[in-house]
Amino acid sequence: MIPPRTCRLWRKKTGQYDTIEVGDGFLLLSNMWATTEKTTQEIRLYEDGSYSWGWQRGASGVNDPNYPEVIYGVKPWGQGLDGLALPIQLKNISSLQMELDFDYEVTKETGWWGVIIEFCLTSEKPTLGNDLSGKIVDEVMIYLDWQGDPIEAPAIIESGDYSYTAGYTDDWGSGKWRFTQCRINEKGSIPEEIDLKLFLDYIKSSYSRDGELWLCAVEFGMM
Repeated sequence: MIPPRTCRLWRKKTGQYDTIEVGDGFLLLSNMWATTEKTTQEIRLYEDGSYSWGWQRGASGVNDPNYPEVIYGVKPWGQGLDGLALPIQLKNISSLQMELDFDYEVTKETGWWGVIIEFCLTSEKPTLGNDLSGKIVDEVMIYLDWQGDPIEAPAIIESGDYSYTAGYTDDWGSGKWRFTQCRINEKGSIPEEIDLKLFLDYIKSSYSRDGELWLCAVEFGMM
């Protein structure tokens, strides 16, 4: 989220994997991936409770994306907050609505970028500080905007006024888990609300996943 310019900065951090709790169980994470030596990145919290991130990517290019994000739950790599509604097993999810209030600006493009919702499904419950990436079964990214043209493909999911397509699937983590990329057909739109249960149901039916899998966290970021 980019707050009004009149809003006073209360706190900022610049280190790799630095975090700021931003209220209601959400954690802002400075994830720079392979760009630590090539970019300057900040995560920021403002006095009115809004928060933001920003970076100068420089020469990092398409192969070294940074990925500042806000997290609800616990990621398979151990980042997040405890005591929340997530992680939860799929069999216990009857609804899952995500609300968004997000503004962004891209200037001086030097490489590929995307605005993304992400979640992972694991065979075991993730816990803080523990790397459970070897237990990932599915990783799903939902792209709301990206550098490049819209994808022309049939919609597989309709949520509110928007539709989504599965643009790409592959095996990641040396073949250990399935990666599915969905893209909004109304490229550049930020829905106020998204029914994530529809995406979970799609993954379950497409890949015959059972209800014992864990939804670790819901992440929202820009790389």
